Amino acid sequence: MKSILHHPALVLAVLGAASGVLGTFALGFGYGEAPQLGAHMVLTGLWFGGVIGFGVWRWGTPSWVAAATALAATWIAWETAVNLAMQLEENWLKVAAVTDPMRSYIAGFAAGTVGAFLTWAGAAAFTRGLRQVSTAAAVVGTGALFGLLLPWTSYYDMPVVLLVPWQTAVAAVLGFCLASQQVSPPRAPSVLAQAHVTD
Repeated sequence: MKSILHHPALVLAVLGAASGVLGTFALGFGYGEAPQLGAHMVLTGLWFGGVIGFGVWRWGTPSWVAAATALAATWIAWETAVNLAMQLEENWLKVAAVTDPMRSYIAGFAAGTVGAFLTWAGAAAFTRGLRQVSTAAAVVGTGALFGLLLPWTSYYDMPVVLLVPWQTAVAAVLGFCLASQQVSPPRAPSVLAQAHVTD
């Protein structure tokens, strides 16, 4: 039971959920006016970046550089995803005469995909075990799928509808990948092997 509670996937999922709640009610300041390009809800990406950075440091590469890179990349991923979603929904797809519901779904899917990809890239930058196509596909696929919650966030006018499930799911998948890629420490040579080498 204790090992399950300490599993990277569960720990990061809980932290991801907490980050989603924080990101909803502690948005932070911003630069620019939506839907124009800018830095929006600055602290939201920072909270989740802290979760990913901690995961990389704890179960990936125990380096402050690796953790800081993951944090920075996750924050950039958030801002990129937010700006992409707004441009798609409010500008680009409007010009293409796409219906309102479809615009929101496309924007959410695209933003979730891009955000998850950049988050994975930052986590994998210094963690070799994450640099696999299957890992990238799992993280990106999860982000894309949960990005489809964007229309419901708009409908209820509550970011928590998207942030909590998206961040929980992406963090959990990344935790599973970190756990599966951990390398067991090499075993110490046996006494017989040492005796053989001595001879």
